[in-house]
Amino acid sequence: MPYRFHRPATEPAVLSAPPEREAFLTAVDEDAERVMTRIAGDVAVELAVGVGRPVSYLLPVVSRLGQRRVPAAFARRAVAHRSTLAVARAEPVVPDDRPDLEVYVVGAAEQAWWKEQVRDATERALAGPPHPGTAALDVSFAVSSLRNWTNLWKPALDAIAGPLLGAPDDDRITRLGLHRTIDDAVGYDVVVRAWWTPD
Repeated sequence: MPYRFHRPATEPAVLSAPPEREAFLTAVDEDAERVMTRIAGDVAVELAVGVGRPVSYLLPVVSRLGQRRVPAAFARRAVAHRSTLAVARAEPVVPDDRPDLEVYVVGAAEQAWWKEQVRDATERALAGPPHPGTAALDVSFAVSSLRNWTNLWKPALDAIAGPLLGAPDDDRITRLGLHRTIDDAVGYDVVVRAWWTPD
């Protein structure tokens, strides 16, 4: 069963630069309709943001595209002071390396207990002090087909980034990959897997 997806290999479209959030999302709307109509099936998206937090722009982008059609979403900090969006057919890949973190999480993601399970598992997986620099992070969610997986992003990232980087935020996550696998056997629970490397 594939847990991850390839990043889109298509030429990205240049969007309005943040921090003008509404102008940015308007640019997404204008390009997304054209792109989504010519791609059948699920898609992977990659957002490169010139300034600000990439993940804070990724969620509204995926919501606009339709989270059910997006099993893979990537974000990274752009070198240039501009933002781009790439959309391509979702291509799964079976990782050849074991995840740094794998935890079966029960309960509702809105509850503190949910984040505690992920944070505790991350601390056990690290077995050392927080990473002092920036990091690349991939997180895979195995969820039921009835679940809106984007609701899991923030609690999972906060719970992982705390032990990994020393603070529950994404300021030092420079490359992020979020992946969804459908597994109706888990019901309302979630299997969270994560891979991280210094960046």
